[in-house]
Amino acid sequence: MLEQLRFVRIPVQSLSEATRLAVDTVGLQHSERLPEAERFRSDSRSYCLEFDGSGSSLRPSVAVSLRTVEQLQEVSGKLRERNWDVEAIPHDLCRSRRYHAGLACRDLSGNLIELVVRAEESGERYFPSRDAGIVGLSHVILGSRDPASDAAVWVDILGARITDRVGDAIYLGWDDQHHRIMIVPSKRESFLVVGFEVESIDAVMQSKYFLLDRQVGIVRGPGKEPASGEVFLTFSGPSPDSYFTYSTRSDPSPVGRRPRQFADSPASLCSWGSTSNLEELGGTLP
Repeated sequence: MLEQLRFVRIPVQSLSEATRLAVDTVGLQHSERLPEAERFRSDSRSYCLEFDGSGSSLRPSVAVSLRTVEQLQEVSGKLRERNWDVEAIPHDLCRSRRYHAGLACRDLSGNLIELVVRAEESGERYFPSRDAGIVGLSHVILGSRDPASDAAVWVDILGARITDRVGDAIYLGWDDQHHRIMIVPSKRESFLVVGFEVESIDAVMQSKYFLLDRQVGIVRGPGKEPASGEVFLTFSGPSPDSYFTYSTRSDPSPVGRRPRQFADSPASLCSWGSTSNLEELGGTLP
């Protein structure tokens, strides 16, 4: 039922500062300026990232696409039965967000999820602002008060599958990649990591030195995840509880493969032994 991770919307205090981060540091293409928002591309999607400066929400939102409006209608009631808050998004707002129809949802931990249908692609070639080697939007990591309960809804109602576990953290996938969403225990009100796939390990290492040269806070890596096989580098985002990560393409995760259980230890999140400043991802707060 799930088709694609479409975009992430992050509330920010300063649109100008956040835009400089997305363009000059992350290496995204600025695609659209709205009265109280800025949008960015990383691939053929109309946009993959939106910064919201309206102040209407304090939490980020993650959008995932389904194929048909009928599927939206089908899951709406089922999600309510599992205690998700669900509201249909008005048509005019759907069009302004560049999809045909959608549901605004809040999961058991308060994470905002948009389920959308017929999200727009761009007819123009993606042109990055710097040579970061970005291939496209890859995955997100979401904080949760109860990862098992939150993941169960994705599996039972939306058709995701559990690919692996690290302690209580859960990897969820629905295509040939290892995961598109990782749900991790978190004490924060809101915790989000937005992941972009890059071409190679070279791109990860080049960005490490690029970030160090510009004094951007690296909070995790470079390292390699044992479960997914991704080589990663995670750094500070536009708000205290949001982060960006570059990662190489994950190892494939065939349908039917048994989910593995990794120990709840830093080594299960990085086989290279890199340090992490994120408590949710095997580290301690600096």
